[in-house]
Amino acid sequence: MAEEKIVPKLAALARLNLEDGEAERLERDLQSILHHVERLQALDLSSVEATYWPVGADGGMRPDEPGTSLPVEDGLGAAARLDGRYLIVPGLREDA
Repeated sequence: MAEEKIVPKLAALARLNLEDGEAERLERDLQSILHHVERLQALDLSSVEATYWPVGADGGMRPDEPGTSLPVEDGLGAAARLDGRYLIVPGLREDA
């Protein structure tokens, strides 16, 4: 993986408390997933026709109709840090 020890950073952003050894296990799982993705990317799919609508021509989407929204105060009630009506979140990368 390009960045070392990304699982503890992601866990901190998601406010997850990982048990002892859990970060290492998740790092291995993530490495395994990325390895499988690399293998998929290596496949020659030039003779496979693209599938644009795997769920049907309508895309399985519902109509876009207005409805009731969550009040801003309720939506931001669990935020760790706020600046007025905006969430303040830490960056994922230290150099960003």
